[in-house]
Amino acid sequence: MESLKSIFHNMSDTSKMLIKILVGIIIGLVVIVILALILRLVVGRKKDYSSIEQTMQSAAVKYYKKHDQDLPEEGQEAVVTTENLIQEEYMKEMEKYVGKDITCSGNVTVVNNDDNYAYIPYLDCGEEYKTSFLVDTILENNAIVDSGDGLYLDDAQNYVFRGEYVNNYAKFGDLTYRILKINNDGTIRLFLNETIKSYKRSSWDDRYNIDRDANTGINDYSISRIKDYLETIYEDEEIFSSSQKALMVKQDLCIGGRSENSEDLSHTAECSKIEEDQNLGLLQVNEFVLPSIDANCKSIDSRSCLNYNYMTELNYSFWSQTPVIDNSYEVYRIATSVYTARAANSANILFTLHLSSKTQIKDGSGTLDDPYIINIYSE
Repeated sequence: MESLKSIFHNMSDTSKMLIKILVGIIIGLVVIVILALILRLVVGRKKDYSSIEQTMQSAAVKYYKKHDQDLPEEGQEAVVTTENLIQEEYMKEMEKYVGKDITCSGNVTVVNNDDNYAYIPYLDCGEEYKTSFLVDTILENNAIVDSGDGLYLDDAQNYVFRGEYVNNYAKFGDLTYRILKINNDGTIRLFLNETIKSYKRSSWDDRYNIDRDANTGINDYSISRIKDYLETIYEDEEIFSSSQKALMVKQDLCIGGRSENSEDLSHTAECSKIEEDQNLGLLQVNEFVLPSIDANCKSIDSRSCLNYNYMTELNYSFWSQTPVIDNSYEVYRIATSVYTARAANSANILFTLHLSSKTQIKDGSGTLDDPYIINIYSE
């Protein structure tokens, strides 16, 4: 050691500097390697679990190609366990993926919507990892409140977002939505938060109205042009892939009319008439004002309903689903506030859809900059 010190002491200043630089580089490389190992331990395991879920999904697709008689009927579900997939050699033993120290089990649920099949894996590795469902994530990230901004539990046992500042953004495919509520059956109601460039403004209906003796339109949703227009959007594969459609569940639309001066903001008026089993719908007019937490919000035409209401962030006019009950040709149109308009007028189409209770997320916290990213598994 003394001889090394002597050698170093007798070196030129340039040689000493080079050695110091070399030692610094070596120390830096060691630190980088250590940090990389730590990062791998922290992040790598999560990546492994995601990889296992993908393996489960792929295995289930192969399983049901052989056992196609076991695929679910329209609107139904079927489940295959990882144990079955392992027994039939569609995937390896679980310990091959996670090691002997971790115990995991799981299954893949197959849902059928209009013969579009979604294969949804669920992996349970105890405290180490569990697959994240969108519903569970929303409830974990948002406290249930009875005042202020947040998630409210209504009388029908729906979890409804209310207030001005709420983290309810979600990305489904290429489009951004707001999460209106978690329905009492666990399905999730989404509302489109942007216009679709390929679909222009449209009339609600432009048919001849005998009461007006003019083409003012007829405000009956069940026979309206806009109902047909929504089905055209749904069938557009550029908007919804078959994998996306498989995650969507049909909704019963509340298409009843509402009086302008009604002070009942519940769904009673709208839900007096139902259009069953629809893929897409529009926002009920009362759903625009219900998020307001202003105590003076008591009717849809009240300006107070614009206070403390995240829905007012939308900067374009769009159609509601709700007709004016007092005549046969007007519908409620929304443009920052609620207005009545002839059905033959034009506005943007911002639709609603419902997602399966088993919908999962890839990432996100629900903010505008970091929306929940819906996991779409393709075959």
